[in-house]
Amino acid sequence: MDLDDLIFQGADYHYKGEFDKAIAKFQVALRIDPQNEYAHNQLGILYAKKERFDAAFREFHKVVQIDGHNTYALLWLGILYLKQGKLNLGFGKFQRIIEIDPSNADAYYFLGAIYNFRHNTAKAIEYLKKARDVDSDEPDTHYRLAQAFHNLDMTDNALLEYQRTLDLKPSHTKAISGIGWIYYNRGDRHSAIAEWKKTLKMNPKDRDAVFNLAKAYNELAWEAIKGNKPNEAISCWKKTLGVDPKNKAALYYLKKYKM
Repeated sequence: MDLDDLIFQGADYHYKGEFDKAIAKFQVALRIDPQNEYAHNQLGILYAKKERFDAAFREFHKVVQIDGHNTYALLWLGILYLKQGKLNLGFGKFQRIIEIDPSNADAYYFLGAIYNFRHNTAKAIEYLKKARDVDSDEPDTHYRLAQAFHNLDMTDNALLEYQRTLDLKPSHTKAISGIGWIYYNRGDRHSAIAEWKKTLKMNPKDRDAVFNLAKAYNELAWEAIKGNKPNEAISCWKKTLGVDPKNKAALYYLKKYKM
């Protein structure tokens, strides 16, 4: 069978989600042309999707042996190293990509993520900014950058990046959570609550939103008690139970102050 036909059929099966058939086509293609980088890369992706990570690693490694400048294979080798917890080896692959292609947004993104994991926030911001500048349409890049700014208490910058994340992906609940925490830490609990309620509308079981809202309502209840406003406190504890029916603090104090 013609090599191009095999590769086309393999790609078509891959697109349709028929991974085993796609693998079979690319394997035959490689028997015809063992140096075909595209077929090796496709096999690598397919094996990774089937969680056959050792086989995926071998395919991407073969590509890099054939062509050390193949940034697609280098990127996936870096990702697989990260999956194995080998941050230094992954870091090395992403740095190599930047040497070959200084405009590679994915490599900048992963370098920034590694720096963030290592708590080197300044470096994380540097590389995530580069990822953003190269590819400004990726919401997770803006979100990671927002997190890095947030960790440095640069909340105005963080808020801007969280908002850019949501402009690109309105359902990005982690960005909504981050905005809520900025408002909360500024003392604007009502604005924080309004943000976290947005998440509950999308997913009533979102654990972060439930925790955040319960914490905010309970604190508002305590402020009401200190201000000698027991009815207002009771209302807040009831709101806590509205999002977290088993919240021990709210259950205890509602009983104490008589529902």
